[in-house]
Amino acid sequence: MWGRRRTAALGTAAVLLAAALSAAGQERSHVVTAAGTPAPRAYVVAHGGQVQVLDTSDGRVVAGANTGAWTTGAAVGPGGRRVYVVNGWAGVITAVDPVAGKVVGRIDTRAQLAQAVLRPDGGRLYVTGSGAVAVVDPVTFRLVAAIKAGGQPQGIAVTPDGQRLYVANAQDGTVSVLDTRTAGPRTTIDVEGMPQHVAISPDGKAVYVSSLDLGEGAGTVSMIDPNADEVRWSAPVGKGAGSIAVTPDGRRVYVALDRRVAVLDTTTRTARTLRLRAKTLAIAPGDRRVFLSTGDTATVLDSADNRVLNTFQLSGLRGDGRGFQATAIAFEPLEQP
Repeated sequence: MWGRRRTAALGTAAVLLAAALSAAGQERSHVVTAAGTPAPRAYVVAHGGQVQVLDTSDGRVVAGANTGAWTTGAAVGPGGRRVYVVNGWAGVITAVDPVAGKVVGRIDTRAQLAQAVLRPDGGRLYVTGSGAVAVVDPVTFRLVAAIKAGGQPQGIAVTPDGQRLYVANAQDGTVSVLDTRTAGPRTTIDVEGMPQHVAISPDGKAVYVSSLDLGEGAGTVSMIDPNADEVRWSAPVGKGAGSIAVTPDGRRVYVALDRRVAVLDTTTRTARTLRLRAKTLAIAPGDRRVFLSTGDTATVLDSADNRVLNTFQLSGLRGDGRGFQATAIAFEPLEQP
C-alpha cells in the first residue's frame, strides 16, 4: 500500500556535519526557465578517480584530471569550469578544474558518500551520504548545511525550479522530499523495494525512481506526482534497476539494468529492453541523445529510435591495468537567461 509520512526535523543522525554547520542560513528560491540545446561536452568519471571531458560530436578527450580515489557520483558547474566528484568511499567531495587538469579543492566529510546534484542555477551542490544530504556552496567550496534524509540515501535529483530535492533511501524503501529554500525536510514517500536512483522530467511534472527487489532481483520504476508527493504508478523494467534518465519530451525513461538497458514508455507504462550493458547512463538537458557507459567505451543512442549514433573509446588504465570504467556521466547545466 502506498504510504506517505512526515519526516522529523534535522537531527544528530545527519552525518559528519553537525557542529560546523550550525550557523547555516536558509536557502533562497531560484527559478530556471532556460531552453536546452544539445550538449557539446560530456564529463565521464571513472571508478578509479579519473575525469575525462569528451567532445560529444566525435568523442575526442578535450580535458581531464585525476581525483586519486574511487568515485560514486559527479556534477558539473556552469560552463564546465568546475567538476564536482564524489569520492564516496573516502568520504571526500573533490572540486576539479578540468581545463587546468588539476584538483582545486577537497571537502573531507568523514562519512561515506554516494551521489551529487547541482541546483539548476549552480548556486548549491547537494551530496547524499550517511543519512543526510550535505549542502555545499560551490563559490566558497564549503559545507553550509546538512539536511536529514532516510537510511542509506543514494540517488538524488532536483526539480527544474531548484526548490525541491528528491532522495532515494535504499535502506528505508522511501524517497525523501527536501526543501532547498529552508534546507529542511518536507515529507517522505514510501516506494517499492530498495530505491536506487531518481530522475525528474524536464517540465517538473513527474519524478521517476528506480528500485530493486533484493529477493528476486526484479527492477521497477515508480512515478511520483510532485504536486501531491504521492506514487501514482509503478512498472516492471527487468532484472536490476540502477541509473535512470528522462528524455527531454518526457515520453521515455531509460534505466540501466544488470545486463540490459530498459526503455520505459511513460504513456503506456510498458518497457522494452536493449541488448546493451551499461554501468551508468545520462541525458543532457534539452539533448535527445542518451549517453551510456559501456565498459571502456561510451555509447551514444538517439532516443527517437534507439539507434546507436556513436561509440567513443575511453582512454586510460585503472590501477589494476584494466580499461577505463565509468561510474558517472554528467553534463553542464543550462545557461541562465
